[in-house]
Amino acid sequence: MTDIIDAPAMHTEDASEPEEETMGAVRQLAHRLHLPTTFVKFVIVGGIGFLIFQFFLFLLYDSPAFWFLPSQDTSVNLGLFTISDVRLLIASIVAVEIAIICQFNLHERWTFRWRPRASWIGQRFIKYQLSSIMSPIIVIVTVNTLTPVLRSAAGDDSLIFTMAPYISSAIGVLLGFTWNWMLGSLIIWPHQRQADDERQAVS
Repeated sequence: MTDIIDAPAMHTEDASEPEEETMGAVRQLAHRLHLPTTFVKFVIVGGIGFLIFQFFLFLLYDSPAFWFLPSQDTSVNLGLFTISDVRLLIASIVAVEIAIICQFNLHERWTFRWRPRASWIGQRFIKYQLSSIMSPIIVIVTVNTLTPVLRSAAGDDSLIFTMAPYISSAIGVLLGFTWNWMLGSLIIWPHQRQADDERQAVS
């Protein structure tokens, strides 16, 4: 079923001069940090996604341009639980989705641009969407599981007791990032050999 396979990834000679300059700078940074170039690009895209999320969160939550949204601190009782700020919930969901779409496009066109495409782009987007949804869940579970453990081990008067939520969140973010990187690098945009195996599986 070759009809679901995208065109081969573009080669370096297809890149424009500004893209080559950007890639040169990224390669230099990766070389200095002793890290793979693709990994550095993945981190950069993650940072861009964070900024996009913050921008649209502000735009949707605080900007008067979206006057038709519920006012801030509007609560809704759903029976089992209460949403204390409906506007914040709407703004955060939309901002997250916009950031996910932007990051996916950047990964497609830049981070993993040179890797072969083993599946239909819609399938890759669904995989990326699911992996991106799992990442904040990993962070939330880590924070709420690890914080009580750290506080119990540290004691009430220690610095670790006070910093426990922030230590836990840092660990959670690291785990969430590792999850995204592993799925992105190994499953959504795999290397040549993995891509060949997937092509054989669907043909």
